[in-house]
Amino acid sequence: MKRSIFVITFILGFVFGWFVLAPAAQAGECRTVKTLQKAGFTGNNLRVAYGIVMRESKGQNLSESSPYYSGALGIWQIQTSAHSHNRWWSRAAMLTPVRQSQIVYRYMSNKGTYWRPWGLTNDGRGLDTSHYGSWSSWQHYNWIWYPYIRYYNAFPSKCVR
Repeated sequence: MKRSIFVITFILGFVFGWFVLAPAAQAGECRTVKTLQKAGFTGNNLRVAYGIVMRESKGQNLSESSPYYSGALGIWQIQTSAHSHNRWWSRAAMLTPVRQSQIVYRYMSNKGTYWRPWGLTNDGRGLDTSHYGSWSSWQHYNWIWYPYIRYYNAFPSKCVR
């Protein structure tokens, strides 16, 4: 019985991405880190930003043509309906990874010190679900915290210069 539970947990771990197999940095991961650095993120805030971007889009610049389109654009998956009224918002900027990251850095994260819109505490080391009040604790953990912390912990420090 214990062995069956272990095997099921192990299989689910790979299905849901709980285990990271490849610690080596890949080209796409370094590209994402460099994009975030160009926007101004440094130190732990770079690592937090990386965790969020990888959780949201795996570093892919998603648009309306993506099969996963949910009303959000770019590597940060900024919701069009929530932010298109802002003076800094434009579709072109949201689909340009460096520009979108600069906007997030300057206007949405207060230069990498405010992560609540992404469900995190300001230092990125805890869960803050004040923007996700209608979600269950299961959703908070499985859709916000766990995917984020997995990427945060797998930050490719070899890419930082």
